[in-house]
Amino acid sequence: MLPSVSWIKRSASKHLGPFLGSHGWRPARSVPLADGYMNASYGYDDEVEIKAAVRRVRSHTMTSFERLATLWQQVRYLDRAEIQGGLVECGTWRGGAVGMMALAHMARSEPTRTLQLFDSFEGLPRPTATDGAAASRYAAGRTDGALDAIGACEAPLDDNRDLLERQLGYPKELLSYHVGWFQDTLPSAVEQIGSIALLRLDGDWYESTKVCLEALEPLVVPGGIVVIDDYGHWEGCRAAVDEYLEANPPPLLLSHVDYTARYWIKPMVPGRA
Repeated sequence: MLPSVSWIKRSASKHLGPFLGSHGWRPARSVPLADGYMNASYGYDDEVEIKAAVRRVRSHTMTSFERLATLWQQVRYLDRAEIQGGLVECGTWRGGAVGMMALAHMARSEPTRTLQLFDSFEGLPRPTATDGAAASRYAAGRTDGALDAIGACEAPLDDNRDLLERQLGYPKELLSYHVGWFQDTLPSAVEQIGSIALLRLDGDWYESTKVCLEALEPLVVPGGIVVIDDYGHWEGCRAAVDEYLEANPPPLLLSHVDYTARYWIKPMVPGRA
């Protein structure tokens, strides 16, 4: 009896992809963090160190190798260039991406940057109609924008604390956890955060991305970096970013990380403080 199409697909996903990955093949969407793919060389600077760091955080993230490798390089650039400010993430899940930032910052010296983590720690809220059909399906048709968890991307605060404080050893005095919906926590936190060297947004939806950009992007220093995790994946996130950039000139190049992630470096030019 011939194997079924579904069996062939499952087998290819489990065995063929990692085998090809170990020989340098890159999936069209992004490189997973499975061992088979981690055995390949992808040509990144600091790749040995990056892979060692990825192995420490990969159980705490759903992101790709490209995104984690780029985060490493971004933080190393900020440290080498002595660009001042903290590291901020909105939408942390279990803390893997911010853990990658922490490891990159600790790679050459004693850590000095604050890490600010914003998350409901209840999962995603309901999207709105602006987020499109895919988001509506993901939320089982609940698209009224209510700050009510839909049961997706849930992770407790303790997962983040365990990774950052116990496993990675980042100084507790440099860590701040902002628990709640962005719309509730950002207004009171903005005055306390100070300057931002790297802002990473992983809120998925239009409203989540919009409120974070409006509150926090002005705090990003010239030469600092803004990372958008969901630009290529979720329609609403892309709309919020495009609208914000159009309303806040000069125009910026969105640098490509993988199929979904983009980032820009805040220019050191008049007109964009």
